[in-house]
Amino acid sequence: MRDVRRASERNPSYPPILFFFQGTAADGASFFGRYWPEVRAVADLAQRFFVAFAIGRGGARELFGPGVWLAGLRASLKGNTAGRAMGDPWRMPGIFLVREDRVLWAYTYRHAGDHPQFDQIPARLAAAGVGSPSTSS
Repeated sequence: MRDVRRASERNPSYPPILFFFQGTAADGASFFGRYWPEVRAVADLAQRFFVAFAIGRGGARELFGPGVWLAGLRASLKGNTAGRAMGDPWRMPGIFLVREDRVLWAYTYRHAGDHPQFDQIPARLAAAGVGSPSTSS
């Protein structure tokens, strides 16, 4: 959360962010209110969006493998800790750039601790010929 927030605040051309999370609106208000009060987020306890975007469930390797442990160590060195699990803890994360009814870019997580370099997302989109939805037509 801190990394994506920092990346978006540093770059005015960063794509707009909308989180979907597996919890209730109260869960979201508590979590996002603590870490990023002004971000937009949708409670999806029934996981309708997760299913619609074909975000699968991980196995033991994706949730407990060496990459997850290494990512956990890096996170703890940044001062981040794992919070209380909400929803289906086996459901993998996903990142999508969506414009209207089209997915323009997606990041497929290799494991639960994986993520793209958030500050590189606008450059990767530009290299692929995809501008920020708020700045291009």
